[in-house]
Amino acid sequence: MIKNLLRPAMIFVPLGLGMFFPQAACTSFLIRWLLMIMLLMVFLGLSIRDMKLRKSHFIVLLVNLIIGVSCYFAVKFITGDDTLAKAAFFVGITPTATAAAVVMGFLGGNVGYVLTAFVVTNLGIAFVLPPLMGMVCGDTSWGFMLRVLESLAFLLVIPYIVSRIVLKIHPAAREWPKKVRTATFSLWSITLFIIATQASEFFQKNPDVSLGIVGEIALIALLICAANFTIGHWIGEKGFKHEASQSLGQKNTTLTIYLALVYAGPLVAMGVISYVLWHNSYNAIQFFFHDRRKNKES
Repeated sequence: MIKNLLRPAMIFVPLGLGMFFPQAACTSFLIRWLLMIMLLMVFLGLSIRDMKLRKSHFIVLLVNLIIGVSCYFAVKFITGDDTLAKAAFFVGITPTATAAAVVMGFLGGNVGYVLTAFVVTNLGIAFVLPPLMGMVCGDTSWGFMLRVLESLAFLLVIPYIVSRIVLKIHPAAREWPKKVRTATFSLWSITLFIIATQASEFFQKNPDVSLGIVGEIALIALLICAANFTIGHWIGEKGFKHEASQSLGQKNTTLTIYLALVYAGPLVAMGVISYVLWHNSYNAIQFFFHDRRKNKES
């Protein structure tokens, strides 16, 4: 029973602890570097042999884009609130998470499918994100779009280049992600803790912020989360429905939290922060039932 709860605890404990240590939000600069380390591990483990492009990968990308843009306009039309609409956009547009492949590995699924989805969605969305963010944030100048592109290049391109250099010098490094899988999961836990401290600090510094709007943002994130995992299962090919669901549902939230904080403000970022809770809650449920089933089989 304790073993079944271990991985869920590595999700919920850091999130809970972070809410009690708003002063630790000063470590938020680490998010970018932790994200880059996790990306480096993913890129080191990328194998062209394991990656196979399927039609559903492009469908996942297209649906990811449609959800991001349509949620922005739908929420803005229904509520007339620009903050809620921006929060919905950043939640919906977020591509597949670096940790999605790690989670799928723990769940015994096809890691290659999720790795391919990670590459397709992150590259595809990075390509269109600067003009989309310009539209949403009300700044369509070339300067704004170039700053967004620079942020994306720093977060995504550098880890890839470093991974190619490391593999060229030391080909055996391809096995590092498997050997440090638990450590990678721990980095994810640390990232969750820091994200929670940011949320806690935001509320501490902004006591006048209505809990109502925060609740509305969290609800929007929950609805998008449920839609992502469900639609992902619908559009997945036979034999890859779970993988497609994970690819669309588990988001690279550290990327869009960083972008939202920098370009749209803390309140908008609360949408993606809320999504962290929702998609990790679903992951925790999956871990629990998967581990329980495995323990019964053994």
